[in-house]
Amino acid sequence: MTALLSVRDLAVDLPLGRWFGGGARALNILAGVTMDLQPGRTLGLVGESGSGKTTLARAILGLQPVSGGTLRFDGAELRRSADFRAIRRRTALMFQDATASLSPRMTVGEAVTEPFVIHGIRIASRRGKAAELLAEVGLPAEMAARYPHELSGGQARRVGVARALALKPSLVIADEPTAGLDVSVQAEILNLMADLKDRHGLSYLVITHNLALVRHVADRIAVLYLGRLVETGPTRAIFAGPGHPYTRSLIAAEPKPDPRQRRTDLAIRGEIPGILRRPPGCEFHTRCPVARDICRSAAPALHDLGPGHSVRCHFPETTSKGG
Repeated sequence: MTALLSVRDLAVDLPLGRWFGGGARALNILAGVTMDLQPGRTLGLVGESGSGKTTLARAILGLQPVSGGTLRFDGAELRRSADFRAIRRRTALMFQDATASLSPRMTVGEAVTEPFVIHGIRIASRRGKAAELLAEVGLPAEMAARYPHELSGGQARRVGVARALALKPSLVIADEPTAGLDVSVQAEILNLMADLKDRHGLSYLVITHNLALVRHVADRIAVLYLGRLVETGPTRAIFAGPGHPYTRSLIAAEPKPDPRQRRTDLAIRGEIPGILRRPPGCEFHTRCPVARDICRSAAPALHDLGPGHSVRCHFPETTSKGG
């Protein structure tokens, strides 16, 4: 089966300009990112703030120039701006701040039908189409007359979903789809996304730092640290036996009601390093609870831990043992 989205050795560099007495420098944001998303599946992209998740999403949508590697959408390679414009109707983005993503000067009805205007698609009635899209996400037709400031957080999120679905895309990139919502509302949004996925055959790339979220919605997980993928694999396999200490630390950091179940030995130490001072060797060694001398000097190779499960670590067998 051809992957809907295929990323191979993707790199993103941002120019820093010329420094004193030196040549042009570039800030390396992403490097060697390789992953696939199959049709009708959900891939969870996880990592701390500053790991490069949003930059990767922008590169996939053609909003961020890439420095190397390849991007393919439904088998077609994406190189030029025209290539990304050609797939624009088949991709959609759900923004992290749903309310801020809506124009305060547009009604809800105008917002959810704006994609038709942008792409020059004629529809019989914007009012009728707005009512149809709002019904898809569980909102009444009269909601179309409201403005963003009149919506609750959950309602704004549903409007964002309706707008993303307007052109019936194949791929939806959801950036922190439950951010800022009460727990009960989070469950409603996740159930809505799952229902729409089954109903329309959608593929999701879910960007989040919330491991509990991807545990329930993602078929596969890709773990990003300082712009590098350190582990990818089926969700069930990664939660059953994470191979990278960073992944283990993220899982251990999940809130647990019973304090006796918390793993303080796997807690992440310190802050994520700045990419201007990227650590040598394995970039996680400055925070890793099991780092050894080789981790400080040599970059680790990619190891296979099982079907579709790979990890970039010098000692994956050691770090994958235990609870």
